[in-house]
Amino acid sequence: KSPMLGGDRNMVYAAHVGAPSGAPSVEAVVCCGRKDPQVAAFGHGGVFVEGAFFYKPRPKARDRYENERRFLELICCSCESGEPLRAFVPNFYGEVERDGAWFFKMDDLLHAFSLRGRHIADLKMGLRTFAESEAQSAKPRADLFERMERMEERLGSRVLTDAERASRSMTKARWMALRDSLSSTSALGFRIDALLTPRAHLTAFDSGLFHTRARADVIAALRSFFPRRGECEGGSHPRQAAAALLARVRELRGALTRSAVFSRHELIGTTLLLVADETCRAGAWMIDFGVTREAPAPLQHDVPWVPGNREDGYLLGLASLTEMLQELVAADEWD
Repeated sequence: KSPMLGGDRNMVYAAHVGAPSGAPSVEAVVCCGRKDPQVAAFGHGGVFVEGAFFYKPRPKARDRYENERRFLELICCSCESGEPLRAFVPNFYGEVERDGAWFFKMDDLLHAFSLRGRHIADLKMGLRTFAESEAQSAKPRADLFERMERMEERLGSRVLTDAERASRSMTKARWMALRDSLSSTSALGFRIDALLTPRAHLTAFDSGLFHTRARADVIAALRSFFPRRGECEGGSHPRQAAAALLARVRELRGALTRSAVFSRHELIGTTLLLVADETCRAGAWMIDFGVTREAPAPLQHDVPWVPGNREDGYLLGLASLTEMLQELVAADEWD
């Protein structure tokens, strides 16, 4: 049996673990010819988890809702067999309603991992995290200026322009491009947006992750995702988790290069979710497809983006991640 969790059983990240249960049941639904029984659900911040299932609030924006549902159905509910990405995208069971609110029902990626020793990383993949249409937006926003102003204070250097300071606003396009350039997105093709381990919980805006850009710093942050030697159980070693994750990422690259669905879609702002635990099992899955759109022509995914070519650089980010995992596997010492 592979040390990574892949194959036909796919699960999806739950934003919170251990909340109390007991909420009203969810009505049965039918998707792709499969009928699901009633289940009970518990919530936290709009997210529900019950047993091995995860319920994600349906995106409020119509385009994000349609993008995510369409992509999930293409992968999971297609009558066509042999889709290479099937093992790397969570099983999707359609939508369920609870008290007038609608949720996407998927498998829970964390279900098979140890509750006590879970290690989770949220990687934003690609050379940019904004759609080309967003790059055209000229609407000034004070809220984004204020967020960047706070980030600038923590950076200790000026990134806002004099014009932005004078108007105390900035466009969303400028905000997202600046976020990408401050992090490793533009240079390496991915960035670490969040880390959750038994030792720490870091998000992009309450830690230094938002300006973790240099390759050595990204490797150090990635290394902190894995269990320490003293946390591993049963004689396992953190190098095993790194090796399992490396193998999984290599399998993902192979699946992506064979997938016709991937070749004809622009993946923007998607997450590669990494999970490990103290037994040193590890896995990786693709989630968050609200800004994933079909492209007018097949994309390469491994060339730089220039306005109009719709390229996302997903494979460039995956190549950077692969190289870093190779270095970690070969490292002489682990804490």
